[in-house]
Amino acid sequence: MLLNILFIIAITFQVAVASTAFGIDNLQTKSNNMQLSKKLMFALVLALGQGVMYSFGDLLGGAFMHTVSKFSKWIVFVLCFYIAFRMLIETMKIRKGANLYFVETNKQLLLLSIALGVNSFIAGLIAEFLPLFQNLTPCIIMAAAFVWSIVTMHIPFSKMKLTLNSLLNLIFSAVIAVVAMLFMINN
Repeated sequence: MLLNILFIIAITFQVAVASTAFGIDNLQTKSNNMQLSKKLMFALVLALGQGVMYSFGDLLGGAFMHTVSKFSKWIVFVLCFYIAFRMLIETMKIRKGANLYFVETNKQLLLLSIALGVNSFIAGLIAEFLPLFQNLTPCIIMAAAFVWSIVTMHIPFSKMKLTLNSLLNLIFSAVIAVVAMLFMINN
């Protein structure tokens, strides 16, 4: 159960990275006066994106994954390592500050939410083999993403914050790789 919780925290961490830009108070005048309601809306849309993308992945995976069930351990292993690899690539971008997202329109927010949900979508594809928390998983993913977003928005921006985000992303990619290896060993 603890590993499932860590897995969910790991796949939703990209929301925290995306919310980093809202801690930048001195670089944009719009950020200075951003109301709490806008921050909450931003966090809510990103969290919903994570849950919806996981659900879409679960629906798509549920439609055909049963046909390849004899390869389930390899599918989970490969897709988890793919998520971990994507996160490792992001680690370098985070450290350089190359992925700070400044959202000005609702359309940009929606697109960002979908883009950040790709890891959740991939995790949803393997939900038939790695069920985590059954039907509650999308809700738990949304809650974790919302908390990540709110917490990260309220931490002031600094070079140290980028370094910490980079380190956490690296650690969470390792968590996902460990989940893949443990699934491979136990099944």
